Amino acid sequence: MSEATVTVRNALLILLGVLLQTSWVNSLAIWDVRPDVVLLIVVFIGITRGQIEATAFGFASGFLLDVYDTESMGLNSLANSVIGFAVAHSRPGIVAEDFRVQALLLFLASLLHDLVYFTMHSIASPLAIPGLLLRYGLGAAIYTSCVGLGVSLLMSIRIDKGIHLDARRLHG
Repeated sequence: MSEATVTVRNALLILLGVLLQTSWVNSLAIWDVRPDVVLLIVVFIGITRGQIEATAFGFASGFLLDVYDTESMGLNSLANSVIGFAVAHSRPGIVAEDFRVQALLLFLASLLHDLVYFTMHSIASPLAIPGLLLRYGLGAAIYTSCVGLGVSLLMSIRIDKGIHLDARRLHG
């Protein structure tokens, strides 16, 4: 796939993710905790592309979310940019093809996103940040990781025609 095709694909994925996040994902809420579809796409771009592209798409996706929710203007742009850069920067040191690594990466990315977001949102009352992280951040991180792992497994089945697990690696 050419560079331009991949960039267009990523832009369309971001637009689809923003559309899903602002409409359909609200119906998936469990105790006010929702998966972050846009974050899944930013992490995917961070794993597959470089730091600049992941940061740019993180900013663009965050900006689109901020336009939708003007109360927190700029916070999603900042948080998604940080996630795009951090994932792309750490990519050479991880094996992102392993499902467990993908789930852990999504979990940590979601926690970092919420840490940045809640820190900036609650800058006037920093004592509220731990409560927000425990109430929303931890649940969203688990939920997003599970959704991302499910998508990754479905893509593996679609592309590889099945899931191939090496039982020797599972036991030690």
